Amino acid sequence: MALNDKFTRKLRGNRSVRILAQAGLLLALAVVVRNFSYMVYFAGATGMRITISGIFTKITAILFGPFLGGISSGLLDLIGYLIKPEGAYIPLLTITAVLGGLLTGFFWLIFRNIDIRRLHIFSLVIFILIGLAGVINHIYMAFLPESGWAVFLETLGSKKVFTSIGMEAAAAIGLLFLLADLLVSKLHKSFTIKEDFLKILISTGISGIIVTTLNTEVLRIFIPSLSNIGFAVFLVPRLIQEVIMILVQTYIISILLAAYKKFVK
Repeated sequence: MALNDKFTRKLRGNRSVRILAQAGLLLALAVVVRNFSYMVYFAGATGMRITISGIFTKITAILFGPFLGGISSGLLDLIGYLIKPEGAYIPLLTITAVLGGLLTGFFWLIFRNIDIRRLHIFSLVIFILIGLAGVINHIYMAFLPESGWAVFLETLGSKKVFTSIGMEAAAAIGLLFLLADLLVSKLHKSFTIKEDFLKILISTGISGIIVTTLNTEVLRIFIPSLSNIGFAVFLVPRLIQEVIMILVQTYIISILLAAYKKFVK
């Protein structure tokens, strides 16, 4: 019994070392790729980074869990800044990077074992309902401004845009994700890619959009020239870029994950 316990502990120890080594390798790749990123400036300040380095931290969160995913994402932001600083260092951006890794891993744990057909139906229904709610709110504010519901929405101030255009945009993004999943399932014969693509897309998509929205406000708070730009005006191009990158990164991650399951795991 003692011998079996010792052997089991040794296997677990070796597995932990292997996981840390793989996570370290993925982080190193992320740092290297980040150096080839392109920064887009708004009002003379750093406003949006275009890079695919997130592939390696997100797949870390998927393979090894939220904790390592969060650490890898935070280290990527910190090390990347030290190697290639652009603008002032904002600690809150590192914190939101950690949050992004945590959320990606957390949502993956939720969705990874869900039947893909049920996920398709559930996602379609949710996105349609969100879109309908946004359209209804839009109609109330545009054509029935004196109604009780429209008056309530007006009390939200500038945030009312999220109850109409925001919800309509969220529904459009969701339906775009489902369309991308349909195209990938047609292009690939691999069962693993077909099974995992939408799950990865939703996991990275939710976390990516949350972090992008938070970072938009953080940048406006800490960079004076950006504070003069309206939140929605600044958010829209950042969200468009984020959605495009989510689609690209998810496709690559799904291929890498299939290869990992086949050759490494």
